[in-house]
Amino acid sequence: HRLQNMDTYSNILYVKECKAELSYLAHTAVRSNKYKPETCCIVGNYYSLKGQHERAVIYFKRALRLNRRYLAAWTLMGHEFVEMKN
Repeated sequence: HRLQNMDTYSNILYVKECKAELSYLAHTAVRSNKYKPETCCIVGNYYSLKGQHERAVIYFKRALRLNRRYLAAWTLMGHEFVEMKN
């Protein structure tokens, strides 16, 4: 499975509140390669949509440990901190 641009697709699913589709994408990405920053962002989006903001931050931080220059992860983590009011 190719993960290229799937993190962007997960953002679209998040905005459209497509929980089932985002869940499927997250599971598929983890099976494909759970150690890619894109996978971590997809999973983070999934947890964010479920309202589990602390868990989402864990995955966005994991993405940043894998790639410090991954701007999407910085942006998404910032949104989570706003949601948690930190």
